[in-house]
Amino acid sequence: MSPLNSSFAAEFDPQLNGIVSFEIQNDWAYDSDDTDVEVNTLFTKIEPYLILSFNDRLALEAGLVLEPVQDPDAGDDTEFSNEGLYVQELKFTYTGDNFGLFAGKYNPTFGTAWDLAPGIYGPDFAEDYELTERIGFGGSYTFGSEQVGNHTLTGNAFFLDTSILSESTVTKRGDTDKSDGGVSNTEDLSSFSATLDSEELAGVEGLNTHLGYYNQSEGDADIGLDNETGYAVGANYTFPVSENVEATVLGEWVGIHDSAGGNDDINYLTTSLSLTVNNHWNFSASYTNRDTDVSGGSDVDDRVYQLSVGYAFDNGLAVDVGYRGSEENNVDTQMMGALVSYTYEF
Repeated sequence: MSPLNSSFAAEFDPQLNGIVSFEIQNDWAYDSDDTDVEVNTLFTKIEPYLILSFNDRLALEAGLVLEPVQDPDAGDDTEFSNEGLYVQELKFTYTGDNFGLFAGKYNPTFGTAWDLAPGIYGPDFAEDYELTERIGFGGSYTFGSEQVGNHTLTGNAFFLDTSILSESTVTKRGDTDKSDGGVSNTEDLSSFSATLDSEELAGVEGLNTHLGYYNQSEGDADIGLDNETGYAVGANYTFPVSENVEATVLGEWVGIHDSAGGNDDINYLTTSLSLTVNNHWNFSASYTNRDTDVSGGSDVDDRVYQLSVGYAFDNGLAVDVGYRGSEENNVDTQMMGALVSYTYEF
């Protein structure tokens, strides 16, 4: 009997598990070259992730997000404004002994700094190239040994979600239509990504790497545009500094060719250092450069840097404060922020 057949023949034993992350964040932009940016923004982000397991291999997974889904008016302070709830992922998954399969609405793999960069503002800019809310399918295969490390090769084929799930509730963000255009808005599986994630590379404890590539087709409604391609190379290394102090260094480069199907190329470089003390305190610094090679125009060199410190309690509650400095489109902005987060598992 094949692994898939044995999964469906396995005892039906449904279980519901999940994790819910709660965040309340306040950003105060206290100084900027553009006075419209000097605002205070208080908002929440809640992310329930639910797993309905039919047996030990087959499951239905759903990821929801509650967050601001519309931009405020320029120059306005906001408190919990324009927050909407939407379905970011809704997929079937099958977990084999050393492989996995998935299909539905999901976030294809590409890059890691948008997830791993530390601090309140560490993922800023890197979130530009995170792939989310695509419809398609994919699979992963894990291999390796103690000597060479564990490696996971993942492939994805997808298109941008244009279903009813592209809309949000509470606050409407508007659904996505095929006529809107944009890369991967094709309603066929002509866009794809492939990634290789390695843990304890070459047997080195704490050393992880990431390689990624994607090709997103021009939208069916786009005229005179090209496919957008992306390349990612990243690594992070965690090592002990002393008995109670652990350090992690991270670096990731991502290159985007023909951004949004046009002729501009964008290069991202993210670097960071974080310290964990006594499994409770965390200290981090990060820097990201975003260099845009504008076709037929002047290049744009943006940057963002941040410092954060936080404390995580044993009950899942964490408190962080941080500073963010940035230059975007020749506008310098200074910001202070605070984040209170809580994670609940069931």
